[in-house]
Amino acid sequence: MTSVPDAPPAPDRRADASMTLLTEMLQRPLDPGYAAAAEARAERGLTPATGAGSWRFAVALLVAGLLLGVGATTLGAASTSRSEARADLITSIEAGRKSGEEKAAQIAALNAELAALDAAALQGTSGDAARLKDLSVVTGASAVEGPGLVITLDDAPELSDPATKADPRMSGRNQDGIVRARDLQIVTNSLWAAGAEAIMINGQRLTTTTAIRFAGEALIVNYRPLTRPYVITAIGDPGSLPGVFANGDGGSYLATLSGSFGIRERIETVKSATLPASSSVLTRVAGPLGSGDESASRGSKPRAPRGSGLPLPGSSPDTGGAP
Repeated sequence: MTSVPDAPPAPDRRADASMTLLTEMLQRPLDPGYAAAAEARAERGLTPATGAGSWRFAVALLVAGLLLGVGATTLGAASTSRSEARADLITSIEAGRKSGEEKAAQIAALNAELAALDAAALQGTSGDAARLKDLSVVTGASAVEGPGLVITLDDAPELSDPATKADPRMSGRNQDGIVRARDLQIVTNSLWAAGAEAIMINGQRLTTTTAIRFAGEALIVNYRPLTRPYVITAIGDPGSLPGVFANGDGGSYLATLSGSFGIRERIETVKSATLPASSSVLTRVAGPLGSGDESASRGSKPRAPRGSGLPLPGSSPDTGGAP
């Protein structure tokens, strides 16, 4: 029987023989090119590189980080200050508005008390009492109730979205779809011409001294800013007021606003509406009216007392107030 010679023992193999790349990186961390450059520098008699550029770079990074940190802290403090100032301003505005509303309520209560005293003083003079009542309705000094017309105006749909409320000075979007003071003036004047006896806009009663103004982005009536939509309530004869207004300049103007500029408008008749008295009506001049008044005996036109707020006969302001 022939014996087979034993195979020569296999040479010992390193455990990390399969990780040549990792072994090379651990044993020779410096790239051969850098090593060759270092040897060439030594052969020329130059001193080895000390790595001074590295610490300079680290210092530069540290300084830049400090500057960025200081800048961020400063900007954060400024932003916090602005937020606090804005919050204080909003608080002051809300407090002032609340105080104004409370004073307006007190004025309305005092006006009601004065009206009751006037009625009591004129109990024996039915003619003067009726005339005073008529004048108080015309001037807005007393609340009125009755049937009438309600007109609602609002901005075009694309402009009423809060996301599109950008600064108009920085935006190229069309501003024609916004309801302006001139629109309210024309509509209210058309209502007066159609026979309206009393008008209010968003709860603000129109009087002979009312002005409808446009300040920045806000519409102001009786020095009070209004918020959209703008609701115009007019009291008048339900049989004639709607038709005369719709067939007159007011109806044509509303049709133009809607058709040409996209402004939303709605007209509806109401069986009963209540208009509060205006708190802006003040009595500055008053005096007894004698039975032998010369102007009345001659049949001449009466003159409105200076500063009384009463309109002259035939006058009609272009601000939208009562004619």
